[in-house]
Amino acid sequence: MISKPTRLFFATVFLCAAAHASTVFNFDSDGLGTATGFTDKVNGISATFSSTGDPGGFVVYQSIFETLTGNVLGDPGPAGLDNLALTINFSNNLAAVVLDFATADFGTPSPFTLNAYQNSKLVGSATSTGEFLNGFTFPEGEISFSGATFNELVLSSTSMDFAVDNISVISAAPEPAAGVLLAGGVMILLGIFVSNKQ
Repeated sequence: MISKPTRLFFATVFLCAAAHASTVFNFDSDGLGTATGFTDKVNGISATFSSTGDPGGFVVYQSIFETLTGNVLGDPGPAGLDNLALTINFSNNLAAVVLDFATADFGTPSPFTLNAYQNSKLVGSATSTGEFLNGFTFPEGEISFSGATFNELVLSSTSMDFAVDNISVISAAPEPAAGVLLAGGVMILLGIFVSNKQ
């Protein structure tokens, strides 16, 4: 049988993990036709989407893809420009990101690149190539980055246009709620331990 202090410890760890869970930006709450620049806020983290083609370099539209579902953000937007990079500025420092993408290719899939910045300084990058999925027109893929703290992403492709969705980020430092829960859990465990010793 698991002791009461052990049960309390695992409950505290679970609550801290839940408070530190990823935040997903999926554009499903944005109206169709919403164009860059705009800001979305999820779980206390703001993400501002912009491009060199603003206003209207990228636009929210209904998905025509398999892995990108609901609403997606893609170009060309109302500005009608191609070959744009998408910049995402976050209100918090982040430790990791993973997102879905699709490129506008009918032949060989084009590389998709993610550059991560911390206060305008490049801290890392990743490149991925999508795959054509059965029954769908454009190649789709997933790209991720971790290993350095960042607060800005620049997404680009050698393809003329691309779309993104399901941008899942994890904060670089525990949220205050997680710290409070962990500290409270430790205090409870110490109290139980001391009372059991007396």
